[in-house]
Amino acid sequence: MCNNKMITFIALLSICSAARLDNLYLPSSGGNGGNGNGGGQNGGGASEEPEIPIISYENVNNGDGSYKWSYESANGIQAQEEGELKEGGEEGIQSAVGSFSYTAPDGTEIKLEYTADENGFVPTGDHLPTSPPIPPEIQKALDEITAAGEGNGNGNGNGGGNGGGNGGGDGGGYRY
Repeated sequence: MCNNKMITFIALLSICSAARLDNLYLPSSGGNGGNGNGGGQNGGGASEEPEIPIISYENVNNGDGSYKWSYESANGIQAQEEGELKEGGEEGIQSAVGSFSYTAPDGTEIKLEYTADENGFVPTGDHLPTSPPIPPEIQKALDEITAAGEGNGNGNGNGGGNGGGNGGGDGGGYRY
């Protein structure tokens, strides 16, 4: 009997201690007043930045895997994409071509064009990083390899060079 009273007492004590959380565990309700001087954040109501109107909007879904959407906002943001379901794979291959543009905070015009298909997402844009230039020594070696590959075949069907066989013109050399 004493054991049941003890379990009941512990359960009641646990419920009472968890019933009220102090403010340091609860999110603030409204503005954050700072140290009582009223300079806080807005509590989720109206934003201080003005709303940017949408100038144009289009969204077409044809139901067969093809679609087209675009929008433009008053602050110069533009985006558009067209997609289709191409043949291939078990259920087809979804492909898309699109672009978007906006002005970065530093005033730079950002424009990105992209394709997305069985080859993955392929973006292009002037702001994207590029690979460093090929060092001159390596470029010279690549040029020599290319020249050697082009000169191997004599075009008469004996296919000299690396590839052997009767390949003719390119002689089985390297291709890029």
